[in-house]
Amino acid sequence: MSTRTTADPHADPIPADAGQEEAPFADAIRAFHEREMLAFGIPAHAAGAGPLPDAAAWTGADAVRADPPLSHGLDTRDRAWGVQATAQRLFAEAIGARRSWFSTSGSSMSVRVALLALGAPDREVVIARNGHKSTFAGLVLSGARPIWVEPVYDEDLEIALGPRPEDVAAALDAHPGAAGALVFTPSYYGTACDVAGIADACHERGVPLVTDDAWGLDLELVDHPDLPRGSLSQGADLAIGSAHKTLGALAQTSVLSLGSDRIDPDLIQRCFELEESTSTSALLLSSIDGARRQFAREGRDLADRALATAELLRGRLADEVPELPVVAPERLAAREGVVGVLPTRVMLETGAIGLSGFAADDWLRDERHVDVELADHRRIMPLITCFHGPEHVDRLVAALRDLVDAHRGDAPPPGPLPAGRQLRTEQAMRPRDAFFGPTAMVDASDAAGRISAELVTPYPPGIAVLAPGERITDRTVDHLRRIVDAGAFVEGATDHRLHRFRVVTEERSA
Repeated sequence: MSTRTTADPHADPIPADAGQEEAPFADAIRAFHEREMLAFGIPAHAAGAGPLPDAAAWTGADAVRADPPLSHGLDTRDRAWGVQATAQRLFAEAIGARRSWFSTSGSSMSVRVALLALGAPDREVVIARNGHKSTFAGLVLSGARPIWVEPVYDEDLEIALGPRPEDVAAALDAHPGAAGALVFTPSYYGTACDVAGIADACHERGVPLVTDDAWGLDLELVDHPDLPRGSLSQGADLAIGSAHKTLGALAQTSVLSLGSDRIDPDLIQRCFELEESTSTSALLLSSIDGARRQFAREGRDLADRALATAELLRGRLADEVPELPVVAPERLAAREGVVGVLPTRVMLETGAIGLSGFAADDWLRDERHVDVELADHRRIMPLITCFHGPEHVDRLVAALRDLVDAHRGDAPPPGPLPAGRQLRTEQAMRPRDAFFGPTAMVDASDAAGRISAELVTPYPPGIAVLAPGERITDRTVDHLRRIVDAGAFVEGATDHRLHRFRVVTEERSA
């Protein structure tokens, strides 16, 4: 660790030979206060130099002190000290990437940047049809044309798994001008697809593979026999990971990492600058830096802790709450399209006691002050991380026991829903054209046959059921209305109750 004194106010606060044991942002924030810097600029709170803003009452004064200006404070006007550049270099080195970029607008921004870098307007991109809503936002912004690949769908569990390499290869063969491919792994439900096979299919055809690994950034930092491999190590050319989902960084933090020379890094940089804020939060960036250092130092131990906690939870549930079936990781691992499973996703079938996952989630939150990551029409899914332990399992198991005992069966699941492929419909227009074209609102009863102008996304899991440019069907409308009636929240729709849909009024071919 470098040493600094206030007697040398111009000293570079970052060690020239900074290694994985360093945290450049922590060094720079410490040096900022050691130099007794006073900033007449933004953020307006002046890094705690004067009266504290009200937010300090719940965030603490240290959060304000750790949020000085990035330029004109932590770094020079021309970034000569390289605070962020060094932190990003260390992250890239830690995961074996050629280059990494830090996002403080989440992986949603990273996905949009990737699609901008891949698909110039009117270029086709092969994309798995279980993508997060940010994918569709990226299609609207970039003007790219999606070529959808249907992932394997588990009809028993009613969840999308991953696309098969042969299906990606077939789509690329049918569209030889495609700019690349984009897949999503691990899924929200913790299933990892065959990235190596998909990467081979892409590279044999001369195109890059982008992986949205929002739920798998820790896999790039930890090589563990009980966890899937990270996408970069399997040949992904550009990988996206959420630092707040698995590493413990603050919310809205993401890392975009380049794995090969198949995508121009300068183009990625230009696209990144289009999307990123010009007032990036040093506090958020520093949390990515700290998470990298922590996992570089003790990642295997942290992974062991998370896995042990998840195993403890499964065992306790089997013994103490047998009424709620737990989906075994082995069951998921045996499914087609799955090459690995994250055991830290503990799926509980609340439909077995006559409750939708939405109703179960509401009861746990309201009655026991326990919340879970995912609730859908038939299950809930607590997400176990390395920051949970046995004491948290105690509370969750007790809450679930109380849920079963208090259950009155007054909010049953909506029954089997159509399989994913049964909801697929024609991509009648380019997403950008449908989104920005002339539109009108129509009653749900009149929506079938029209082209959607909006992104209708039940959240969670955040996978769009209906995207701009897709033709609406009776089955789509029925599916969406049923899950909304069951308690789902829908993002992207003008009318969240879905009594009306926004549609295109002037149709143009895709």
